[in-house]
Amino acid sequence: MRLIKYEGLGNKFLVAIENDIPTNGSELAVIVCDPKTGFDADGLIFGTPSSSDGIDIHMTLFNADGSPAEISGNGIRCLAQEIFSHYRDKKSLQILTGSGVRAVTLGSTEGDEVEISVDMGSVRDGPELPLLDFLHHESIEIIRAATADIGNPHVVIELETLKGVDVAAAGSHIESLWEPVGINVHFLKARNKTQFSMLTWERGAGVTLACGTGASACAYVANKWGLVDEVVEALMPGGAARIQLMNEKILLTGKSIRIAEFEVPTNG
Repeated sequence: MRLIKYEGLGNKFLVAIENDIPTNGSELAVIVCDPKTGFDADGLIFGTPSSSDGIDIHMTLFNADGSPAEISGNGIRCLAQEIFSHYRDKKSLQILTGSGVRAVTLGSTEGDEVEISVDMGSVRDGPELPLLDFLHHESIEIIRAATADIGNPHVVIELETLKGVDVAAAGSHIESLWEPVGINVHFLKARNKTQFSMLTWERGAGVTLACGTGASACAYVANKWGLVDEVVEALMPGGAARIQLMNEKILLTGKSIRIAEFEVPTNG
């Protein structure tokens, strides 16, 4: 199996274009994503043919722990970059994900780095939120919190400061409140009306440098709170993404870069 490693704002993904998803896809993800036994990635993405009219590719994502994920805003850009590299004349794609069809548009290209925009679809309220006391962790000072669903679940927590946040400890504690399904946890601090900073604990991957769906959820919630405008930049440890809120829909724009290519055996 040919694996192409991509990075989207610090999120690292392995992309495989195959006719079918291997029966051991989940187990394979654990092996190839592991930094010791594999290639150090946050997830394994399979791109397979779709039988639906108008769909260019079907995206299936396994997290580093082998669990399935509905969608990844950074991951879908990495998959799209691989597809665009095979069809130089294409500038847009329709990608079927576990959260529905997402429209993807190719922007600027510079060597192995490209800018890609993804229509993330609509946002709705997420799972029921427990009392703030249950979200408490000694490393965070919570102002308020809300949940959102953009095809996968998120909890957005506004903090007094992001300094000193123990993302691993606080994130895993907060996610455990939604067991067994889990949730993506984001700590947010608005800088001004056009920028916010965020830290992320991702379900199935742990602490990550960026999260595209999380940035989208944070922008949606922060806008509802009156903290940011409809066009805002999400600043993450892995880089910045631009988010546009358009009538309950979200357009996410960010960069992805091709890093390396590997060949691995599979039991299919």
